[in-house]
Amino acid sequence: MDLSENVHESNISQTVVKALNILECLAAAEKGLTAPQVAKEVGMSRPTVYRLLTTLEYKGYVSEIGHEYRLGTKVLNLAGVLLESMNLPRLAEAYLRQVSEISGETAYVSILDGTAILYVSKVESTQSVRSNCALGTRNPLHCTSMGRAILANLPEDERREILDNITFTRFTENTITDRAQLEEELDVIRRRGYAIDNMEIEDGVRCVGAPIFDHTGRAFAAMSLSGPAFRLSIDRLHELSGLVINASQTISRKLGYQPENNRRNGR
Repeated sequence: MDLSENVHESNISQTVVKALNILECLAAAEKGLTAPQVAKEVGMSRPTVYRLLTTLEYKGYVSEIGHEYRLGTKVLNLAGVLLESMNLPRLAEAYLRQVSEISGETAYVSILDGTAILYVSKVESTQSVRSNCALGTRNPLHCTSMGRAILANLPEDERREILDNITFTRFTENTITDRAQLEEELDVIRRRGYAIDNMEIEDGVRCVGAPIFDHTGRAFAAMSLSGPAFRLSIDRLHELSGLVINASQTISRKLGYQPENNRRNGR
């Protein structure tokens, strides 16, 4: 079934539709197009097209060279993130297995998905009592080690926007539900390079997670190991943090990440 059939017309922004039509027009063109050419192709007035092209150029989705418009680098960056997220499970598998075998616990990889993380790969522990979160599960950023590892390493404006939209749901007695307290914890995570979930989303389960960066230096994913609290004391999590950090850094490098990217971006 076409999902568009379930979308009520009143919920659709015609301005966004027009902007997307312009992007699709530029993507299909074999060379750059002038604004009048774009207006003719998409069937819009020239003033509307000029206004939308100016906005898209301001945001980096369109570039203008000699009065001709082409897709901008922001579109390529988005495509790169999508491709990396699709390749990530295959790339991460060997390192997940290594982390799981050495720690004896379940290892996960997730990607940023709005105000949540989406689990895309895992290697389960062979222990009879173990963590087992199904692939495709979404969990909140504010109370998971992977979520906080990503959040702590995002650019400040992006992190602020996400925090503005988070619902600080309490799952256990340990869940951080205060924004100021979470921001203090994110500062700690950013300095030490890893995050800990001390039974904050599920009683009796602890995790340690570290960020995975893409080729632009953006934290878009994370790796963690997770297990029952009776095996994973806080001290044990700190001991295992280096294992997770090393694996996540190796994956990041294979995705083209270079640490100087973060220094240039002020992270």
